[in-house]
Amino acid sequence: MTLESRILQQLGAGPVRKLTLDGVDPDELALTLKFMAARRQICMRPDQISLYWHRHMILSPMAARVRKLEARPAMGA
Repeated sequence: MTLESRILQQLGAGPVRKLTLDGVDPDELALTLKFMAARRQICMRPDQISLYWHRHMILSPMAARVRKLEARPAMGA
């Protein structure tokens, strides 16, 4: 199984905060992630890595918190 396939398989269940794969050189993993992000297979944010199509479906914890605060009506309005 290629490194790219292993990454896609791990991200298929949903976003992860830190991607770790046993037996993979960290430099090779970082380079592969950059290529996959450039081809829009994955989306890399400061707090998570996800499949590209997940980025619109599954919010990062911080984005969900911000949206919840923005949606809350103003008190006394």
